[in-house]
Amino acid sequence: ACRGSAFAFDCGNFNIFGFILMSIINMQKEGDMLNVILLGSTGSVGRQALEVISEVGANVTMLAAGSNVELLARQIKIYNPEIVYVSNRKSAEKLKEMTDSNTEIIFGEDALVSAIQTADADVIIHSISGLAGITSAIAAAKRGCRLAMANKEAIIAAGDIIFDCLKASGGHLIPVDSEHSAVFQCLETNRSGKSDAVKRILLTASGGPFYGWTKEELALVTPEQALAHPTWSMGSKITIDSATLMNKGFEIIEAVRLFGVPESKVEVLIHRQSIIHSMVEYTDNTVIAELAAPDMRSCIRYALTYPERANADYGQLDFTEIGSLTFDKPDDDCFPLLGAAREAVRVGNSAPADLIAADEVAVDAFLSHRISFNDISYIVMKTMDTLSPCKISSEDDINFAVQRAKKTALANLSKL
Repeated sequence: ACRGSAFAFDCGNFNIFGFILMSIINMQKEGDMLNVILLGSTGSVGRQALEVISEVGANVTMLAAGSNVELLARQIKIYNPEIVYVSNRKSAEKLKEMTDSNTEIIFGEDALVSAIQTADADVIIHSISGLAGITSAIAAAKRGCRLAMANKEAIIAAGDIIFDCLKASGGHLIPVDSEHSAVFQCLETNRSGKSDAVKRILLTASGGPFYGWTKEELALVTPEQALAHPTWSMGSKITIDSATLMNKGFEIIEAVRLFGVPESKVEVLIHRQSIIHSMVEYTDNTVIAELAAPDMRSCIRYALTYPERANADYGQLDFTEIGSLTFDKPDDDCFPLLGAAREAVRVGNSAPADLIAADEVAVDAFLSHRISFNDISYIVMKTMDTLSPCKISSEDDINFAVQRAKKTALANLSKL
């Protein structure tokens, strides 16, 4: 069971709800300013997080980004953080030339990990994308404060390590991903304290830009077409993953990790309107749904202010304008990566990390016009069939598995 949980929800090895008491102890008193570390500030989620931070009146103590120094310089001017991290020395030197503040500018992974541990923080928002965010996610989990997590790859590949660090540090995690934020909110209704009261977790998916397309039509898809998502504005990698439904496959694994349910209890529904972000069905066949406009800022705001809900001046739903909400089953034949994700979480060990690594290689090849849209799933599934999963007990194990999977995916790519 989840020891210390106000909801006593039995979520396996990770107490996703057992943090309310720690929140009262660790968070600043009401009326004091919330201190926030934002990892991935120049990405899509990071930019929206800064909007929400301004809305709720929080204080940015640290920003971390890659090499977009032009945008980062503007963020420094507006938010005046104490520390800013960039990925390399060249970017750090350029950023110093562009700013005249007292902000400390650092670079290198060791410096990032150290800063995460020392900068003032009540909340760490983690929006560094992809496998590159694993090291910082582990460091954030060791900090012992609230971790607002938007990086699904870290949870999928290194979830056990992150959850162990959270337990040891007394920290707690709130998911920022819209679907898992929705599930989190729906599960709060489970006051019985019994995990077996949950019958199904229903993740919704927009279906991407190619809903209803045939395999033959998908074979002719261009990167430009795949990047035109009908609902969400996101980075290129996640947009392609949404088009292949790989992103929804990742979210199946993430739900298993976060909420301690078996893969068989997680289902996917195509919901083109993107108004219901996810649902939880209980054993009495009652279904609780979370509805909101498709806007990541609401998830970020909730993670920052939980258990309170901050006012918002935008995003109110007009149900008469929405008209109807529709649902359909995903086409597993045209979009086989949903099944690949289910198999990966069933196999366990390094299989989820292998899946992410193979997908990164395949998506990069597609965006570079080297393979077709349908080849993405072929490369991923061929790589998974080739590899024998290895045990994961450390970050080094993850790095080994990722490099091995990428090498295998590249070899499969060369044979096309």
